[in-house]
Amino acid sequence: MRAVVACPACRTGMLARRGDPLCESCVKAAREMAARPSWVFDSPLLRQALAEVNLPAVPAIVRAASGLSQRDLAGLVGWSGAALSYYERGRRDGMFDIRSVLLLADAIGMPRAALLPLVLASPDAGAAASPGVTTAPNAVMTSASAPLGVTAALVRYWRASADALYNQALEVGGAALLPPAWHLWRQVRLALHGGRINRAGGQFEDAAGEVALCAGRIALDCGRFRLAGSLLSEARRLAGQAENLVLGASALADESLLACEMAVGDRDSARQALLLAFQAQEEGRYLPVPRLHALIALRHAAAVALLGDKAAFANAIATARRELDRETRQGDLPGWQRRVSKTEITISEAAGYLNLGEADRSAGAFHELLAGSLSGRDRARCGAGLARALLSLGDAGEAVATAKEVLPAIEGETAPAWCLSQLRAVRQATACLPGAADFGERFDLAERTLTDPHALYI
Repeated sequence: MRAVVACPACRTGMLARRGDPLCESCVKAAREMAARPSWVFDSPLLRQALAEVNLPAVPAIVRAASGLSQRDLAGLVGWSGAALSYYERGRRDGMFDIRSVLLLADAIGMPRAALLPLVLASPDAGAAASPGVTTAPNAVMTSASAPLGVTAALVRYWRASADALYNQALEVGGAALLPPAWHLWRQVRLALHGGRINRAGGQFEDAAGEVALCAGRIALDCGRFRLAGSLLSEARRLAGQAENLVLGASALADESLLACEMAVGDRDSARQALLLAFQAQEEGRYLPVPRLHALIALRHAAAVALLGDKAAFANAIATARRELDRETRQGDLPGWQRRVSKTEITISEAAGYLNLGEADRSAGAFHELLAGSLSGRDRARCGAGLARALLSLGDAGEAVATAKEVLPAIEGETAPAWCLSQLRAVRQATACLPGAADFGERFDLAERTLTDPHALYI
């Protein structure tokens, strides 16, 4: 008769199968994102386990969050699978040796600052900087070290980490995710230059490129354009080495978006964005990946909207919708593909109308989106876009009221940089408007914090 094993985290639920890390409810909790994560798999459940000195649960929570098997995680740390099994079940006290805890943290790229709940006996200790305080990754992360060897297990861990970041980025924008993304990339970069590649084979460059693309997209989302350019270029280089056309085309598409974000009144940057979109289209021309073609069409739409080409814009948006309708896969999509959705297309369409001078159509689309169910990130984007559209329609008072609803996300660094640029236009146009003083003061403070030169990444 099979022995019933209690969940290491809650100690009341039972494991469904031998080798499972946690019970079903705790698995879900392990994958919940902390409000301001200090690393990729930071979660309230992990912090609680550390604060309670429930150290056997820590590797189990990491496995549940990352999807690694006992053998995979044990291999990364240098333990045997049997030893890790004993640790998680509390049959051995190895996890109560601080050296084991540090060995595990270093092996999986967990910054030691994330262990502060263990030291201070509080799940809130060691949380990332408070809202409104932007910190550079180097300031909040310990120095990274190259892995002893790049194995297939480590490659799977990198892929799981990038996938987790993409999932989090669907909910949260802005600077909140950049520290864990940057720390993950530092681990991968050190492996590129100093790690020994064991049995990972050609998958190594593939996984490294996925991490670079993910980190670059997050850097772009929070307005760190120089860092984003460097990471996206690295992703494209690694895609070439791995001969991964999907990764290469996706990197080109995001480089196109970067050029659009930088094209403030600059038609040359808009033309560069269009050229990159065409290059992405050529790179992925024969690939049977509808969401990739939809993504490229959205980048094309953003560029031609900046250039004032209404016909090309309408055609690109229609292409994006048509390609998405061709998609048959629904579950188990790569992280970057999950961000291509009907909602994303409509948000891109509404933003394009703004650049084309059709503020009424933009406001209508944003209003309709806000009436539905949206993630916090998308709600901030739609609110900022609507505020800008209302301003263009001459309704300054309503624009300020709408902009105020977006401010908490900007102050908490969970809104994309695009939101800041839209609200900046509202701030400048309503500086003398009665009742806008509070909005102006809060916006100015948030902008100074987010654009602090000491917080920029190199």
